[in-house]
Amino acid sequence: MFNFKKYEILIKNHIIPAIFIGITVSITIFILSVTHIYFVPFAKFIVFSSFASTSFLLFMMPDNKSAKIDKFLKSYIIAGIVGVLGFYMAFFISIYYVIALVETLVAILLVIFHSEHPPAMGIGIVFILQTISYFAIFFLITGMVIIAALDFLLKKFVIVIEEDLQ
Repeated sequence: MFNFKKYEILIKNHIIPAIFIGITVSITIFILSVTHIYFVPFAKFIVFSSFASTSFLLFMMPDNKSAKIDKFLKSYIIAGIVGVLGFYMAFFISIYYVIALVETLVAILLVIFHSEHPPAMGIGIVFILQTISYFAIFFLITGMVIIAALDFLLKKFVIVIEEDLQ
């Protein structure tokens, strides 16, 4: 007898979430390509990497400790705030020291606030490397909203809990 439930789980828990990763990265690439003049070329790749890593964790590994939506949101906010502080510190000390300080501080704060989400570490660096602007903050928030919305859709309508099928 052919087991359709096995394939339903494969499609809903692995293939559709993988497609959502592509959608997330495509939307963020589109937003940046339309407004590319506001972003430092190499800084945007760090943002893409962070968003793609976050998407993988949330969509493909939803049971992982780091794949909780509240940890994702808090970690990006913490990394963004510390990154902005690092941007201003870079006027007074070498950027290399600032990056080291920011990454250390972000790591400590993520642990203190129980927001361990490794992809957020790149966000702090982005704000040091690029000029702070409303666009950068808007792009970060927009990316967070896109990822959170797709995560909600996956959990609400797509992901199948294997015990529910038995």
